[in-house]
Amino acid sequence: MFSSIALGPDGEANHKLAVMRGKSRTGDLKDIVKFLPGFSLHADPALRLSGQYTSPRGRILELDARMGGAGDWVGLHLSLPARSLKEVGVLGFAARTSASDTTVLRVCLRSGDGDSFTDCFFDKHLLLRPEEASHLDALPVGYRDDLPVEAAWRELILFLPTEDFRLALIDLRVFMV
Repeated sequence: MFSSIALGPDGEANHKLAVMRGKSRTGDLKDIVKFLPGFSLHADPALRLSGQYTSPRGRILELDARMGGAGDWVGLHLSLPARSLKEVGVLGFAARTSASDTTVLRVCLRSGDGDSFTDCFFDKHLLLRPEEASHLDALPVGYRDDLPVEAAWRELILFLPTEDFRLALIDLRVFMV
């Protein structure tokens, strides 16, 4: 059962993720894949990304990715409609993940105005391994120079490997307190 009640920017983002968990879907990977409005994968075209994704009921996303070239970035982008962080002390996320091989990811909060943006990376690296693992990280909003309090748009971005990989984003939740 899904509720349409979203009490804030984190509620809206978490609702998108709940929709992903609630319905099975499958497809091909390519440079841009829009899973839902506000949740997508973007890859450097030079990578020539291919492979498959699945979103089994109860999980957000499983990726089996192949690179046909060399490139600089692959990212899962989750829109976070939090234009102002004036009333926010901490912004963070919790994730459950696994991967066929030990893999390290970086996560950032991207804040933008027009075509320019600023990336504020979370302090901890996200470690994926064959066993299911949990991760929690948070940004203290008032204490980071690279995190603008006001922005026209924001995204939580998980930067994925630029070499072949198999991984599962079992669950992801965003919080703002």
